[in-house]
Amino acid sequence: MADEAAQSKLALSPKTREHFGLHYLGISLILAWYYCLWFTPSIFVSASITDDNVTFAWLATLSFTGIAFLATPFALKKIRLYEHPIVAPAAAGAMGAATLVFSATPFALSVPWLAFLAFPIIFGIGNALLWVAWGEFHARRKSAFSLHKFVFVFGAVMLTSISICTLLPHLATDVLVALLPLASGLIYRIENKELGKAEPPTLLPKATRAKTSKATAFISIAVFIACMACYYNIAIIPIDDLFAEGLSYVAGIMGAAAVCLIIAGVQKASKKKQIASYRVLPWFIVACSVSLALFANGDHALYNLSFIISVTLAGVFEVFLIAYFGALSVKGHLSPVLAFAISSGVVRLGFFAGDSLAVAYEHSPFLADHLTQATSLCFLCLMAAMLILLLRQESAILRLTQAPAATSEIEEVCDAAIQEFSLSKREGEILKYIARGYTIDNISKKLVISPYTTQTHVRHIYSKMHVHKRSELLDYINMHRSESA
Repeated sequence: MADEAAQSKLALSPKTREHFGLHYLGISLILAWYYCLWFTPSIFVSASITDDNVTFAWLATLSFTGIAFLATPFALKKIRLYEHPIVAPAAAGAMGAATLVFSATPFALSVPWLAFLAFPIIFGIGNALLWVAWGEFHARRKSAFSLHKFVFVFGAVMLTSISICTLLPHLATDVLVALLPLASGLIYRIENKELGKAEPPTLLPKATRAKTSKATAFISIAVFIACMACYYNIAIIPIDDLFAEGLSYVAGIMGAAAVCLIIAGVQKASKKKQIASYRVLPWFIVACSVSLALFANGDHALYNLSFIISVTLAGVFEVFLIAYFGALSVKGHLSPVLAFAISSGVVRLGFFAGDSLAVAYEHSPFLADHLTQATSLCFLCLMAAMLILLLRQESAILRLTQAPAATSEIEEVCDAAIQEFSLSKREGEILKYIARGYTIDNISKKLVISPYTTQTHVRHIYSKMHVHKRSELLDYINMHRSESA
């Protein structure tokens, strides 16, 4: 028994969890809950997933979730969820209970205020709270969001979850889906406790962060439009041209999981440096254009393929935007709450906009007859424009997040930090000497002061800039440049 306990402890040691990327399991379970709830054919006791009531409940949930995500940074401006460890598990519990009632009871979809208001609000607020709690966690542990770990864990969890949910009978599926957020909340409670008093990285000075704000805003807009195009395509394709029993949704989500596993495998096998998540986005834009072209072609035999590609992309866009924004939060360009809120808020509102547009067309014969194909062509043009602009931004974004900081950039960061953290003239001088690699003794001789006085100034710098040691300060001054963005 002792040997078994030792082996179990070894199997779940921090080193083992780090090696396999198991710290990404919590957020992967939330994403799996979301897609399994809405894309599993047998999830609802009284309706199919293509039923109008399900569609409107889905739209309501998307809107409330997107709004909740974007409102969270303002609502939690002075609150750190890791200092209130009960919040995330409580949100997970509410999500799990609401999921079971929503999917397993026949009245949930038939009562408008429940289907289109109560449950969407619970799902939206619970999802946002649990999500940003995990965002804080990953910023505090400085997770790199490397593709071979993060997307692998997501792909494995998603493929396993959707496969099991598709095969299980109705009630068992409902229970399993309800357990996914509960498992995420439980894992968060354990992981958060193990992380102890670690704090998120200090944000870079505003002047430095402003250099990435333009690129970040552009990527958000590009992914919003791409998600809108994908979900317009998903919702506008006639059900009669798809696999029976909603299996085209399952095929698409499995496709998203498979794409993630393939990319993770290629990255793991590659001996080159880590692929930045940003580099993959243009290829997804190309795939989105292909799915739109297959539908715009007008050949019904291609509609199912177009649908599956669009569902696949809907899944991977969110994952890769999370990877990009997560890396930015670790590098100090965005607060963890803001980074994670934007990453999923943009995607969910893009889904909502695209699906709403298609639903409007479906309920208006005039719009359907005159604008359906034209809208697809418009999205195609937008995808082409987005692709060109993404490629033009790539070098600038990679330089800001990966290339070693130049001497001039380090000087700018020091000047910005001196101003932002109100460092004294002497503290500013010492900060710049530290940035150049000077030791305490070197600085003392240069400034003709005692090492004790220099060390006192250094402690004041640490305190004002919210760092704890020299390596953290140097990492900050070098703008957290690394290979994981």
